[in-house]
Amino acid sequence: MPNPSCDITMRLSSAVKGSHGGSPEIIGPRHVHMHACLGKPLILHCDAVTNSEDGVTLIYWLVNNEFPENVPYNDTLVEPEETTLENGAILQRTLLLKNVTSEDLKSSYTCVVTNAFGMARKHMKLSEARNLKNPDCKSRKRKRRL
Repeated sequence: MPNPSCDITMRLSSAVKGSHGGSPEIIGPRHVHMHACLGKPLILHCDAVTNSEDGVTLIYWLVNNEFPENVPYNDTLVEPEETTLENGAILQRTLLLKNVTSEDLKSSYTCVVTNAFGMARKHMKLSEARNLKNPDCKSRKRKRRL
């Protein structure tokens, strides 16, 4: 059963050795279900091994099979530049949801990694975190004095 915590980040990674001419590989599970707090920021992470010393490997996010900049409510989505580790053997890309909305919970998120040898994908779905004991998900309403 998934942990319904509302950590801002979820990181799934492991040590993987890459080969010298193959399809890229996602590090960690290829299907992820996360709990998110409505009204709070959330960062989705994607890590991949390029498996290719030669050529270009691309890593990017899709939201409902569209590039984030083409999504109607894209003002809440930010896709920062990719980062690399191990001299480019590992690529990392994040997708920032500035303020999780009910529309975000209905969306599908796909990290795509591709090179001349093939493609790998990581699929993510969100659901609302309903953990009343989690202070990060509670609304911060001010108490009114009578």
